[in-house]
Amino acid sequence: MGEGVRLGDASLLGTLPVRLQDELLAAAEPVRLLAQERLFCEGDAADRLFFVVSGRLRVIVEREGERRVVRLLGPGAAIGELAVLTGALRSASVEAVRDSELLEIESERFLDLLAHDQDLSVGLATALARQLQQSGHLWEPDMPPTVFTIAPVPGVDGRAFWDELCAAFAELGPTVAVEHREGNGWGRDLAELEAGHAHVLLLARPDGGEWADFCLRQADRVLFVATGAPPEDLDAPEGCDVAFLGTPGAQAVADWRAAARPRAHHVVPVDDGIAAQRVARRLAGRSLGIVLSGGGARAFAHLGVLEVLAAEGLAIDRVGGTSMGAFVSAMVALGWTPERMLDICRSEVAQKAPFSDYTLPRYALIRARRAESMLRRLFGDVSVEELPRPLFTVSADLLSGQMVVNRDGPLVEAVGASMAIPGLAPPIPHRAQLLIDGGVLNNLPIDLMVADEPGPVVAVDVMRRITLGELKSSARASLPTILETLSRATVLGSVERAETNRSLARIVIMPQVQDIALRNFRGLDRAVDAGRRAAEEALAAGAKDELLATRAPPPAVFSAVHATH
Repeated sequence: MGEGVRLGDASLLGTLPVRLQDELLAAAEPVRLLAQERLFCEGDAADRLFFVVSGRLRVIVEREGERRVVRLLGPGAAIGELAVLTGALRSASVEAVRDSELLEIESERFLDLLAHDQDLSVGLATALARQLQQSGHLWEPDMPPTVFTIAPVPGVDGRAFWDELCAAFAELGPTVAVEHREGNGWGRDLAELEAGHAHVLLLARPDGGEWADFCLRQADRVLFVATGAPPEDLDAPEGCDVAFLGTPGAQAVADWRAAARPRAHHVVPVDDGIAAQRVARRLAGRSLGIVLSGGGARAFAHLGVLEVLAAEGLAIDRVGGTSMGAFVSAMVALGWTPERMLDICRSEVAQKAPFSDYTLPRYALIRARRAESMLRRLFGDVSVEELPRPLFTVSADLLSGQMVVNRDGPLVEAVGASMAIPGLAPPIPHRAQLLIDGGVLNNLPIDLMVADEPGPVVAVDVMRRITLGELKSSARASLPTILETLSRATVLGSVERAETNRSLARIVIMPQVQDIALRNFRGLDRAVDAGRRAAEEALAAGAKDELLATRAPPPAVFSAVHATH
């Protein structure tokens, strides 16, 4: 039994001489485990140990309701040997990630071999000492996903999108795509494909069957392809994604969230030739996110940064921001070019002055009606869920004091609530909340972006820093105006958080815009130029290479599409 199988250098028993490995394997019996099935659970009796022949398994520890993967094991690994040796209960659970083949040996048989084979006992003691000195395992728990199952729902023609997605993954590294397989033994075939490629794409056709079941079990990521609401009989695995071909509508997204609780959703507009590339990068954990801080008129510097990033070919896949950073983020999420954004800011903000409808202060210094009209002209009735790039904006609830992250609903409201500087603009009633500018709690929300999805994050910070020395040396006439004071006071509570957040970003770009007043929207061109200079300096200092290193394929990538019928 187990002919040709070796236990591998990474396992405890794999350090034994070949003769002793063969003796153990001869006493073992074969076991097959389907992906997602448990081998044993934490707290079970340790009545046998296992050797992995093919496939992959994960070791899971659950504490206080939190499930954490601490180890991934592949061919050659031994599982459960320490519990058998010590007579303790299982200290963790083990379940299959891929369909796996194992060999098992009962604990009594294993201990009997130890009792009658002095060489085995000595060899095992030596191997145990080595393992105590260095922890070994075949994969890190946070390794990137490699197997992706694409599953069009019934009635959806996903052929063109499948082809585009295969090409998009091939740009990221060695890729193989399998549309259908006959017969059996798929588990070992998959292991061979996975060993030779960075990405394995499996197509699970809507008609189901054993092949579709196999694809859904194996996947690190399952991507359903839809055009509207989910089918009534949907059986979605935990943590799936959904891609909408065309604009889905907010209700369709809500229906999917209720039925499947997807990890993320992707909007693939019919006229967007690069949408599949965004989907591939997000699925592979290599999407570029950008976070834009608040800062009044200084936030125009974001436009200069975006212009330089676009010119360097750095495509933005997801975006988030606060206050004026939320306003610019919304335009990025819509897919507008930096040139279009600049024209809009010049005509709608710098020239029409939407934040200047002053009133006798009862709720705020301005009515904010002009600003609301501007947002409605620009964004219409678009919902955040319908955007081709995922967006979040940050507000604060005046009633509870809690941060509010806006990820759905009308785009006008998500942006407007994030821009409502307390005292300057009136709070925005929203459900049971009163929303104000998110800069109160998180003016540079890098932490939210990092928590959403893996991938590099670029942050652009235009917050002004006023030192005590500056205030002491300033004449009274140069003290901040009431509007400056209100705006500055808004972000005081998030200064410490912003300092911590900066360490989470791959790159932080800080344009020099300190000399531009917060309400000086006619200083647009100066702010844009400052953003350009800061971005160019960051890229020249190696930022571009660092970003590309997380997204671009290695040299001489071989990409292949493989299908058997």
